[in-house]
Order: sequence, then structure tokens, then C-alpha cells
Amino acid sequence: MKKSIFYILLTSIVFTTLEPVSKLIANEVNPLAMTFLRFFLGGLLLMPFAVAKIKKEKIQLDRKDYISMTLLGILCICISMVLLQYAVLRADSPALIAIIFSSNSVFTILFAAMILKEKITPMKFVAVLFCIIGVLICADFKSGTNLISVVLAVFSALIFSLYTVLSKKLMIKVSGIIQTSFSFFLGSLVLLAVLLFTGAEVISCVNKGNIFHLIYLGLIVTGVGYWSYFTAMDKSSALAASMVFFIKPILTPFATFFINGITPNMKVFIALVLVLVGSYLSTASTRKKQAS
Repeated sequence: MKKSIFYILLTSIVFTTLEPVSKLIANEVNPLAMTFLRFFLGGLLLMPFAVAKIKKEKIQLDRKDYISMTLLGILCICISMVLLQYAVLRADSPALIAIIFSSNSVFTILFAAMILKEKITPMKFVAVLFCIIGVLICADFKSGTNLISVVLAVFSALIFSLYTVLSKKLMIKVSGIIQTSFSFFLGSLVLLAVLLFTGAEVISCVNKGNIFHLIYLGLIVTGVGYWSYFTAMDKSSALAASMVFFIKPILTPFATFFINGITPNMKVFIALVLVLVGSYLSTASTRKKQAS
């Protein structure tokens, strides 16, 4: 149990730095290029663990599995994560974006109801309302830039929720670390093709001033972060590992202060409380089932 707590805290701290560190170089590196480099490096780091698990469990992947993982990678990386980087670029404070994105567990309720035919209980409905109110508090309707960043973050969270639900269907055969590493790697290659086709900068935007930030985002946040997340899951449970997404938004305002020098205002903390309550309520029924 002590080991699982260590990995949960490690994952939370690493994931917390995503938006603040991205904000430091958001004006220097194209959001598409940053996303590609982040997930290409992260996917490469995770791949040996995935291959080892495939050999250990003697899993046979067919063409349909690779197609599914590529499509999941496109959904997560080429759409959701690119939108997230544009949200960070436009945001006045990356803490707001992190809090909004952390509400994706609540948005998952809606897609689970449509795709997996899961029932929306009264508690889940209240959870959705809490998160919606939290997001609205984050949105500054008097500031165009802030409002655009909020909208982008909401769509990013929605797409990531769809990715999560669709991943659950494939996870029956392909476990988390295998699916994640391949979808990250294959999705990043698709994004690279888009970058090359559009003639966008990829390597030329990397310099001495931002290369360590990009390596950190790729190897540490994405690679080590997801490795630690799945290790925590293996040593405890998926529900225990999900605590990462409760801890992250709590830490983010403070990480933003220390990394970006941005002091969080009151609406950040109000939105934080609402999103945390919504996220907690959204997983309450799952906790009751596992406890019974």
C-alpha cells in the first residue's frame, strides 16, 4: 500500500506540472509540434514496458487492434491534447486550464451513458452540474482571450472523455500500458504527418532555451507520469490510481505560482472546489460497488 501511495503522489506531482511548464514555452513552440514531441518521446519511453507485458502475457495483437489504437491516438493526441495546448497558449493562467481539464471524469459520464449504456443516476447528474458551474466560474465573459481558452479546454476535456470511454471497450483485450504506449506512439506519428503536410515548424522551433522543457514534458510528464500511473494501478486498483485526478487540480494553482509566478485569484479556488466535488460525486457509485 505504501508503494502505491508513492506512485500516486509521484504521478500527481508530475502531471501537475504539465500546464505550467507548457505555458513557459507556449509562445516559442507550435502547439502541434509540442504535442508531437511530448507524446513521441513519452510513447518511446513506455514502449519497452508494453512489449514486455505483451511477451509476458502472450498477447496476440491483430490488424484491427492496431487500427483501433491508432484511431484512439488520433482522438487523444491529434485532437484533445492539441486543443489543450492551444488552451494553455491562450490562457491567462494555466491553473484554470488544469482545473477544467480535470473535470473530464465527469464528462465521461455522458459518453458512458451514450456508448456503454451506463445509467445516469441522480448523484451523477448533480456531479455534472457542479462541474458545469465550476467551468462557468472559470470563464471570464468580459475577456475574449480567457473565454477562448476556457472553450478550448472544455472541448479538450470532452474529447479526452470520449477517448477514455472508447479505451474501456478495447481494454477488455489490450491492457492499459499496452494500449497507452501504442496509441501515444501511433497518434504522434499521425500528428507528425499533419505537421509535415502543412509545413509547420517541428525541429526548427526547438532551441537551447526550450529543449529541456520539451524533454521534461515528453520523458517525465508523459513517459514517467503514465508509467507511474499504471504502476500505481497494478499495486492497488484503478479507483485508487484515479486519486491522481483529484490531487492534481489541488496542486496546480500552487505549481502555477512557483513555476509561472502567477498568483491564483479567488475564482480559481471556487472553481477548484466545485470541480473536485463534481469529480468526487461522479465516482461515488463506483466506490460503493467496489466496497460491497
